[in-house]
Amino acid sequence: MVKQHKKTTANADVDMTPMLDIVFILLIFFIVTTSFVKERAIEVNRPLAKPTLDNPKKQAQFTITENDSIYFANRLITPEQIIANLSLFAAQFEMTNVQVTASEQSSHKTLVTLLDKIKQYQDVPISISTSL
Repeated sequence: MVKQHKKTTANADVDMTPMLDIVFILLIFFIVTTSFVKERAIEVNRPLAKPTLDNPKKQAQFTITENDSIYFANRLITPEQIIANLSLFAAQFEMTNVQVTASEQSSHKTLVTLLDKIKQYQDVPISISTSL
């Protein structure tokens, strides 16, 4: 009878702890010895901006009340007068944006009509807020 030997498997684990220690030591060495170079910059003399008094910037303000009345600059207007009032306003001031304040009880139809007329006249940023 032939003796059978049990094969023992060699456990070939590699301990990575010393390798990590060396990596951290090299990293610390790099951080300590690196000199950070301060970038040179060109000094620029910028001109001062002077405000133009000819065409001051202003915000167009619309208000929609709870009974769906539209006010532009505290004047009651009809939906057909929106574009005409915007063009008069834009002739006097440089229109940067339009502020629309709508009552919570106003109908969506009035708001959408107003927004459509504003976009039809000029594509400007519109801010919408509610009033109680």
